[in-house]
Formats: sequence, structure tokens, C-alpha cells
Amino acid sequence: MKLFKKGATYLAIVLVLIACFADEAEGRRRVLRGRRTITRQYFRPLAIPGWAIVILVAIAELLIGVIVYFGMRKYVLSATTETTNTYQPAHTEEV
Repeated sequence: MKLFKKGATYLAIVLVLIACFADEAEGRRRVLRGRRTITRQYFRPLAIPGWAIVILVAIAELLIGVIVYFGMRKYVLSATTETTNTYQPAHTEEV
């Protein structure tokens, strides 16, 4: 159950970030005034400015790079290797 709560938390965080990065929303509404119909348009800009999106994406890429580096370091670079030589030259017949 704890794993589900943790997953739900991550899902909520991702949904908030997606909502922040979503394109501008445009809405139209028809207002009836007497005999005329007026169409009003509403624009909602992005929740955060473009430069902040660039900074957040750059930080996320750096964090992913650090995680991959330490994962590779732990499993690849620190792995023990055999100390015996496995290379054997082919037998040749000298005449």
C-alpha cells in the first residue's frame, strides 16, 4: 500500500508539471445581449515563464545524467574482473 501512495504522489507531481508546461488555453463564450450575440475570447498564458521551463529542463537533464553516472559506476566500473588472463595465442606448427 505504501508503494501505491508513493506512486500516486509521483503521479500527482507529474500531472502538476504537465499542467504548468501545457500550452496557452483559449476559451470562447457567447454572451447574449438583447438581439446581438457577442463573442468574447479569453486567453490564459503559461503558468511559468519560458526561461523557467528551460532552467527546469536543464536541471532535470543534469539530475538524470548524475543518476545514470552513479548507476553505471556502481554496476559497471566497480564490478570485479577476473585476474587470470583469458587470452591464449593459437597453436601454430612451425616448420
